[in-house]
Amino acid sequence: MSKQRHHINTFKPAKKPKPALDTAVLKLHIDSLADDGRGVARHDNKVVFVGGALPNESVDAQYVRRHKRYDEAKLLAVSTPAEQRVDAICPVYQRCGGCQLQHLNYPSQVSFKQQRLQRVLAAASANTESATLPAAITGSEFGYRHRARLSYHNGVLGFKAQASHNLVGVESCPLLAAELNGVLSQSTAAIAEFLGDKATAEVVLSLSDDGRIALKIKKEGFVDAKRSAVLADKLAAPAFLHSIEGSKGAAWRGDNAPLSYPVSEALSLPFQPSDFTQVNIAVNQQMIQQCMAWLKPDSGELISDYFCGLGNFSLALASAGARVIGVDVGEAMLRRASQQAKTLGLAIEYRNADLFDAENIVLDATSHKVLLDPPRAGAKALCEVLAQSKTVQTIVYVSCDPATLARDLAILQQGGFAVADAVMADMFPQTYHLESLVHLTRN
Repeated sequence: MSKQRHHINTFKPAKKPKPALDTAVLKLHIDSLADDGRGVARHDNKVVFVGGALPNESVDAQYVRRHKRYDEAKLLAVSTPAEQRVDAICPVYQRCGGCQLQHLNYPSQVSFKQQRLQRVLAAASANTESATLPAAITGSEFGYRHRARLSYHNGVLGFKAQASHNLVGVESCPLLAAELNGVLSQSTAAIAEFLGDKATAEVVLSLSDDGRIALKIKKEGFVDAKRSAVLADKLAAPAFLHSIEGSKGAAWRGDNAPLSYPVSEALSLPFQPSDFTQVNIAVNQQMIQQCMAWLKPDSGELISDYFCGLGNFSLALASAGARVIGVDVGEAMLRRASQQAKTLGLAIEYRNADLFDAENIVLDATSHKVLLDPPRAGAKALCEVLAQSKTVQTIVYVSCDPATLARDLAILQQGGFAVADAVMADMFPQTYHLESLVHLTRN
């Protein structure tokens, strides 16, 4: 007896085509800046975000995307420019996605970021009427990056375009240190010859405190050792080929001597191009000084440094006489950090732990002061543990993301901590990215 086959109607109605975008020119008045640096206007009772527009400007714009709650438009012309508007100095600024604020003068960029931090702090303290702007740490507005991460695809070496995976070719960038731009312009042709027209790769340039510049390449496919050696010979000092890694097979290793990153006038830490270091050395050094002023390390007291990395803050705290427990994930990195502490004769104990898992977080009962410097994901699990702690009295939170900072401050506030002070640190001038330091004490 044959089985009956039941046919299920899998017919799906065709999706309705998206309506064509309105190509009419919009006449808009810009009211403010969004957190990502775009101008904010209103049209037909909807918010419209306009990249490149500034508050108090009258602009012509055109839709590029429409959504249920807001729309996005491109800037066509500025009929009434703001006083804060300046000409961008980068020839590819309108296409490259690296910067968002070159058209805004630098004092106004700083004020914009101070106001963003002020809103986060006001929400955390439930004091929305606070008019006091947090202080600002600043450095050079251009030429501040000691490290560059570029992409390579189909013969083009550069940065990703705005809102796109396409690349904008560059042989110099106004945000990079002059030494990096020199090596980039001299080495682009050799890199392109090595990689060819069809390769996909990442190229990292790192400037050492002693003037050396390491070039590291990560590419798809196999690494040809002979051709890698040829590229190494073509690079002129101070540049040198550190390594080439492929997604298949063995890597090519060149000069792997550690680079040097200055955390103060007296202290430097060794690093490799794959290690995380703050891109803005001058601002980082001021951040360390601010954290030291808040934590006031006493000789022999124990301070915990979470998300410690190579010891950016741990070195300074221990150099002032404190005993430091540094916690992060990455055994190889922490071994090198431990060796550096041993060489300097500093009392730092580094521990390997996943700080996004509450079960791995251990608070030393004798540590009453804590510093944390998490990535963009923030430190939710750690803050929940700190909020429940009865021993921790002082926290310095170094943040690179306002949204996760706001979430974590709310957690700490529930645990009895209050914001005592805060500073905006402009780690990334010409961009909307916001670094901040918050000093909390228990009520």
